[in-house]
Amino acid sequence: MAVSWDTPGFGAEMGRVRGQKGSFYGKYQGLVKQLPNTSRPPLPPNVHPGGHGGSHGYLMNEFVTAILEDRKPLVDIAQALNMTVAGIVAHQSALKDGQLMKIPQYEI
Repeated sequence: MAVSWDTPGFGAEMGRVRGQKGSFYGKYQGLVKQLPNTSRPPLPPNVHPGGHGGSHGYLMNEFVTAILEDRKPLVDIAQALNMTVAGIVAHQSALKDGQLMKIPQYEI
């Protein structure tokens, strides 16, 4: 993952995925030709995709739909914490001159 807000050119969060059978950086390139359908379902009327590549509207829709269908959402609270807390701890570490700190892991 990379972020660049203060350099010339496109600035934003970006992800690169590389593996033995292919890679993804803006588009898929690889050996596997039959990929699963990864298209997003349509959003409800008047719901906009939002920031971070359009993820906000879809995350909100998935969360509300999971509540209405009485099921676990695709991204639950433990997963959300595990993705977020590492950045908070990294910031705390930076404020302490790079001191090594433990990152808590959450489970449901």
